[in-house]
Amino acid sequence: MERDSKARNVIEQIVRQEVDKIAAETKAVVGEIVRANLLPQLRAAIRDSISEAMEEMLTQEMPPAPEASIVEEISQAAPAFPEEELPIEEEPTEVSPAFPEGEMLPIEEEPALEEIKVSGDGDGRYAYCIADSGVSVSLGNIGIEDSEVYTIPYKGLCAVVHNCPTEPYEAADQEVVKGWVQTHQKVLDAAMEKLGTVLPLGFDTIIRSEDKTDPKQVVKNWLKDDFENLREKIDRVRGKQEFGVQIFYDPQVMGAVIARESEEIQKLKEEMAAQKPGMAYMFKQKVEKAVKEEMEKRAEQYFSDFYGAIKNQVDDIKVEKVKKDKDKTMLMNLSCLVLKEKVEDLGNELERIDNMDGFSVRFTGPWAIYSFV
Repeated sequence: MERDSKARNVIEQIVRQEVDKIAAETKAVVGEIVRANLLPQLRAAIRDSISEAMEEMLTQEMPPAPEASIVEEISQAAPAFPEEELPIEEEPTEVSPAFPEGEMLPIEEEPALEEIKVSGDGDGRYAYCIADSGVSVSLGNIGIEDSEVYTIPYKGLCAVVHNCPTEPYEAADQEVVKGWVQTHQKVLDAAMEKLGTVLPLGFDTIIRSEDKTDPKQVVKNWLKDDFENLREKIDRVRGKQEFGVQIFYDPQVMGAVIARESEEIQKLKEEMAAQKPGMAYMFKQKVEKAVKEEMEKRAEQYFSDFYGAIKNQVDDIKVEKVKKDKDKTMLMNLSCLVLKEKVEDLGNELERIDNMDGFSVRFTGPWAIYSFV
């Protein structure tokens, strides 16, 4: 009996160990089963409960549905298409004519412009610009070689031209060519004054016919074919003027200011003064190099500051290539598109820069708007 009891105890102990071992091994498996099956169901149940609660709240707060007549009234008042889309055009309803039967309604036509008599001949038309005006008018004998300048209109635009041969203007004497170019600019100035906004064309732009078409009609055809593009450009620059802005600095003045303000350069100059002639020369080179590097840094900073200040006063701005000057260094060369009412503000800003020590400003214009069309 005693031996059987010991055997049972041993067996029970082995069983308990096996059970504990099995429980430990299956604990992770059971947890995974719970996470894989029970947790998603639990989350779904929570979401369903929230949805039911929200639906119940909205149902309680929702006002009663409008009566059918009100719905109909709203549907008739509201457009059935997005704001961006146009409604489908309905078939026109018949309207009783206001004229006696058998008579045609008058067709509204563009008013005919009075033809102007122009002096000069030739199969070409020298074009100065396109103007924001639909008038047919002579500007007088102000063109190249005293040619009569006049307009060829199309709708709300016109080409400013003079009659000429089809060959380009050429001369061996550069002074003659220079005079032609200056006359071209003077015609642009006159056109701006009399016709408003213009799109300038380059010197020696000659329009000619490839067949026997009247040169005047060739110009009109060009205006017609490119009308939308020309109109868009005119709209972009209407009421604006182009000005040139050039800012210079005096290297000697700026160098003196840097030498006076820079602690590093002051220290080098003091060390140079204490050296013998041979060593002093080396220190002088160090000073010059330090001044040059500092001048370049300050020039970059001044460019950034001036550009920002000018940009605030203009509609558009273009940075042009700097040019050499005898006594001064050109810091910046700008073409500026300016609203007429902002020209004075730009002038005041440039005057402030011009009054700064070592700086000077060249402000020219207004010019025909070459840089922005």
